[in-house]
Amino acid sequence: MTSCETKPTLVLYTGGTFGMKVNGEGLKPVEKFTVSDELETIVSLSDRKKADEISRKFGDAVLQMRSFTTRKTKTVDREPIKYHFYELDTLIDSSLMNEDNWKEIATLIKGFYDDYSGFVVVMGTDTMAYASSALSFMLENLGKPVVFTGAQIPIFDGRSDGPENLMCSLIVSTLGIPEVLLCFNKKAFRGNRVVKTDCVDLDAYDSPNLPPLVTLDSKVTETESLERKPGNLQVQEMCPKGQVGLLVIYPGITEEQVRNTVKALHAVVVLTFGSGNIDDKIVNVLGDEQLKRKRLYANVTQCLKGAVTSDYNASKALERLGAVNCSDITTEAAFTKLSYVLAKKGTFEERKQMMETVLRGEMSAEDRVKKNRNIENN
Repeated sequence: MTSCETKPTLVLYTGGTFGMKVNGEGLKPVEKFTVSDELETIVSLSDRKKADEISRKFGDAVLQMRSFTTRKTKTVDREPIKYHFYELDTLIDSSLMNEDNWKEIATLIKGFYDDYSGFVVVMGTDTMAYASSALSFMLENLGKPVVFTGAQIPIFDGRSDGPENLMCSLIVSTLGIPEVLLCFNKKAFRGNRVVKTDCVDLDAYDSPNLPPLVTLDSKVTETESLERKPGNLQVQEMCPKGQVGLLVIYPGITEEQVRNTVKALHAVVVLTFGSGNIDDKIVNVLGDEQLKRKRLYANVTQCLKGAVTSDYNASKALERLGAVNCSDITTEAAFTKLSYVLAKKGTFEERKQMMETVLRGEMSAEDRVKKNRNIENN
């Protein structure tokens, strides 16, 4: 492992449980700068200077940032980790986040890209897996770490997991891994491979089909990450809201329910049983709707672990319809990838080919899925 250039890390605080306090209506985001003020008292700092307010012109907004240097050090070279902390003007609960917020975060990263060696995005945990998946696609030619993190318990509570998650994320941000990650409970996962599996315990996230890229215990252990040739960072917007949706297949779902779900959509994540199985009657409805408007269907398993295949007759029906078998991709990554692909210029077939292609390590290639299946069957 080698560390990046010695530029600081930019921490973007967007809201979420990490910086919430209880009022009469439950947990809500606190006022601006309250989070960075609190971190001064609970995170070990060296060179504790008076917080600097650095004004930078970014579009029509003036950004206020604060600079700190941590006592915590990397295992690699024992150098302090310097970071700047920036709080968005309007803090938001992640359950209210959407494509507009992802674009705002991505645009901020692009604007400060040359000034920092890495980025940490602190947000709420509810939709963090969607956000980390989305930015993995939106940030084209990414050559630096972008690490998402948050907390299950606010930092104003002495039991909070927030400070440790932030410190681990800062360490990960110095490792030079050129992709979007999600760091939680001493593990850093590929951002488009992760799912939230627990809304209570501190070990809230898992990556069922890919091991963590980094583990942070007594030693910092890094596994293989994406190989990229860094280029000029670009932000690709997502398609307009309402064009992509989810169709969850369940026992007893009616043809009318399927029709009402997909009729207004341009692309659909079809969450099927097992390795991609579905009733032919449902496929017939999807086929009828396909004649009215050509849609891009993505076949994704409802199971946490495993992949969509064509082993069963019940899974071949969607494939014959033209749906993309999306291997072991997560629901969050399938949704955001579809939103990304629909925003790109191209024909239906070109977009379908993009969905079939591994773009950011978001799913296993077909040969790897077959190899894993053969190992399990032996």
